[in-house]
Amino acid sequence: MEQMLTDWSEASISSPFATATSISPDTELHAYKWSVSINRSDILHWFNTFYFVPSSTATITTSVWLDLYRSGQWASFDDFVAWQTSCWLVSPLTSCTCPIGLKQYTCKHSVGLGIVFSMYQVTDKTRCEPLGKRK
Repeated sequence: MEQMLTDWSEASISSPFATATSISPDTELHAYKWSVSINRSDILHWFNTFYFVPSSTATITTSVWLDLYRSGQWASFDDFVAWQTSCWLVSPLTSCTCPIGLKQYTCKHSVGLGIVFSMYQVTDKTRCEPLGKRK
C-alpha cells in the first residue's frame, strides 16, 4: 500500500491532474448537432453559469419543470420520475446532470451550450460532417 501511494505521488509530479476534461470528436459532433437543433427559448438561465435544458425525452417544458422544482410537490412518484428525466442542469463546458455528463463530465449538452454561447469553437472537420441525409 505504501509503495502504491509513493508511486502515485511521484507520478502526479510529472503528469498533474487535469484542470479541464477533453472533448472527443464524437462528443463534439453530437454537441454540434444538438446546438443546431435546440430551441433557444427552451434554455433557461438558473444561477451564475447554470442553465436548464430539455432532455430528448422531455414530457414537460423547462418552465413547468422549474415551477415543479421550486414547489417540490409532485402528484405521484411517476410524475416525479417524468420530471426528473425531462430536463438537465448544465454548466457550459463544465458539467451536466444527464447520465453521460455525470459519468464523463463532458456531454453534448455542456459542449453544445458552449457552442451556443460562443465559448467553444467547433473544428472545421466537425462542421463538414453531414448533419443528416437529405431526403
